[in-house]
Amino acid sequence: MDYPKLFKVFSDSNRINIIKNLVRGDCCSCQFADKFEISQPTLAYHLKSIKDSGLATTEKSGTWRKYHINYSVIDDMINFLQELRDYEGDKCKC
Repeated sequence: MDYPKLFKVFSDSNRINIIKNLVRGDCCSCQFADKFEISQPTLAYHLKSIKDSGLATTEKSGTWRKYHINYSVIDDMINFLQELRDYEGDKCKC
């Protein structure tokens, strides 16, 4: 799992909003165009970043691409953060 790439996706508010919409069920880039005040090329860039991180998958439907959240990647991120939080290793005693 490429955690730096995944967390970089969450470093941009537009990408977070796109992910929220994907979780709600919106899946076609045409549905996002009206919701965000960003250009089509910028939207395409953000969707590509989300897809390349593994957080979303795509399928072609006619002339459109449908995006779907990859919940297993979100589950992996949650497990990673829980393990990090619960880590009881050597603590700095400065």
